[in-house]
Amino acid sequence: MLVALALIPRPIAAEVLPHLELRPAYPNLKFNRPLWMEEAPDNSKRLFVVEQAGRILILPKDHDGKVTKVFLDIVDRKPFVKTEEGLLALAFHPQFKSNGRFYVYYSRHSPKRNRLSEFSVARGNRNLADLSSERILMEIPQPYANHNGGTLLFGPDGQLYFSLGDGGLGGDPHNIGQSLHFVLGKILRIDVNSRTGDLPYGIPKDNPFVARDKDGALKDNPFDTKDDGVRPEIWAYGLRNV
Repeated sequence: MLVALALIPRPIAAEVLPHLELRPAYPNLKFNRPLWMEEAPDNSKRLFVVEQAGRILILPKDHDGKVTKVFLDIVDRKPFVKTEEGLLALAFHPQFKSNGRFYVYYSRHSPKRNRLSEFSVARGNRNLADLSSERILMEIPQPYANHNGGTLLFGPDGQLYFSLGDGGLGGDPHNIGQSLHFVLGKILRIDVNSRTGDLPYGIPKDNPFVARDKDGALKDNPFDTKDDGVRPEIWAYGLRNV
């Protein structure tokens, strides 16, 4: 018994936490339902803030600054109607410095749907988005106004990861999250630099639900899922409102 006690390590005293204090980073600025802040990957040190109503703003470099620059404005498209709708996500292309491309996810109405689009910066002005450059990658029908999900991130593999909620209401009444036939309730993984078939984006061949032959080998056309209808964009499923 004494030997056993001797082998028990002595508890280590917890380190005292440093004093922390929260302060407004931009005390002279006010935002309308801000959802996301991201630095452009172009060495410009510009910080962008997404507002749910439909604007993306560039913050002043001076933290005491009082003026923001409007980078993108789709407020007139009225993406924000109910609480969880709106302009929900932003991601810059990993080669944004050279190609000026970025991606947004926002709500549309009549019919109710959400849209993933690619935009480019305006020619001669990298502080302004060119709205005429919009290339729609995906439109997803939405059964309800909540659980829209909405995060866009490029992974170290260069692929775009895109989260979608289960479509809303409560308790996923249509069991969408567990179905591989729908993109709602999922994290998707797509290649914005290529095309698969008639799709405006590519399907990475190593996605987990890409169609395979009976022996397990990848089919020549990764989007050929006529046998089971599984969506090959899916990277993870069974999610509520990630």
